[in-house]
Amino acid sequence: MSKVGTSGEVETPRAWRRAMRATTVVTCLGIAALLFELVTDYDLLVLLVAGALLFVAGVAWMVLGPIGCAKYREYLAVAAAPIVVGLGLGLAFSGLPDRLAWWLSEGAMTRAAQDCSDSGAWFGVMRVDNVYRTDGGCVFARYATDGGVAYFAPGTTPPDGPPQPYRHVYEPFAPNWYRFSTPILHD
Repeated sequence: MSKVGTSGEVETPRAWRRAMRATTVVTCLGIAALLFELVTDYDLLVLLVAGALLFVAGVAWMVLGPIGCAKYREYLAVAAAPIVVGLGLGLAFSGLPDRLAWWLSEGAMTRAAQDCSDSGAWFGVMRVDNVYRTDGGCVFARYATDGGVAYFAPGTTPPDGPPQPYRHVYEPFAPNWYRFSTPILHD
């Protein structure tokens, strides 16, 4: 057991330290699951598991944290879980998971775009629901809302113009690659 303080030595119980370590580990697992889901777009279940882990860790931290600060003066142990959450959310919102997914998948997707066979599959770490030809390019639809990425051979570009209902709108993001969405416009 560790001792803290100068006048009244307060011992930090092993059970509290183990519980705080477990809270930090569960927090790390929750953030890791969240980042995994962001990189791979694997399954909604992974996102739900990440949320459940972070919820459980958050409740445990809200009980153990104030006790550790007030009674045992264990500030570093209490700060570990929020630091992990802050770093994880910073990574999630930085766009790094998208860039990492693209870096790991670009070669496989470029090879698949050459023949553009109609199917859904995994290309690198990116799951694609549907692959099809349209607008002179090869479209890899990743989302139920018909968004994703599209490949246009060198020297070609996607159609340009004002958005029209149910027509893809393209935005360049890598050489020969475009992100697309399909707006539903109302008059």
